[in-house]
Amino acid sequence: MKRLTLFTLVILAALALAACGTAAATQAPQAQATPATDGAPASGGGAASAALTLDPANLSETEREAAAYLYDGLVMVKDGEIVPALAESFQVSDDGLEYTFTLRSGLTFHDGAALNADAVIANFNRWYDPKDTNRGAGAYAAWKSAFGGFKGEASAEGKPVSQYDGIEKINDLTILVHLNTPDPEFLGKLADVSFAIVSPAAFGGAADGGAGAYQFESSNGATLKVQPFAAYWNGAPASGAEVPLK
Repeated sequence: MKRLTLFTLVILAALALAACGTAAATQAPQAQATPATDGAPASGGGAASAALTLDPANLSETEREAAAYLYDGLVMVKDGEIVPALAESFQVSDDGLEYTFTLRSGLTFHDGAALNADAVIANFNRWYDPKDTNRGAGAYAAWKSAFGGFKGEASAEGKPVSQYDGIEKINDLTILVHLNTPDPEFLGKLADVSFAIVSPAAFGGAADGGAGAYQFESSNGATLKVQPFAAYWNGAPASGAEVPLK
């Protein structure tokens, strides 16, 4: 496991500030779902309130805490260390340019979709590629802050500005991430909620497409009610919770 450095903690704080700065730039979800505001548990992932965007890649300040209940990333921070989350394990090449992630078997999102290599790749592609069909209208400021830029952007010397260089599928549960330059803080950056893995069917934030410990129940605009996700990889919580949004 990898212990967080002070620099990593600073990076995570910077990502939080960058993500909060996207509130004004984040637009309405691509697809509108029927709001669930009657307090009844939603089937599957559940639809979000029209005033609430659940897509962690483009978070407002008030949505950030709520997203942490609903979404998990490949890795997370526990007791100051980077540990596996949706990924069962990870390996780093000797040159620091390749990261191999092996996903836990049998994972599903709240909406029932399989959480596999294809889903992870779809998330990385929309974060990185402005032309990706799943991109939507968000600014993806957290990605730019963490990795320097997007696909197709180059420096005056013609070199890619992004530290990230792509992702490939090894098999249904294994993906390989390529970097342009070594980044010892890469895993720490991926632990930020902005890089949580979302069900491709929920891109844009109109529905809960997370795989976290809780799933969406309802929202009245001031609070978010969540209920335990029975299939959570690390054991479902004992009871639901209510998260303030203001």
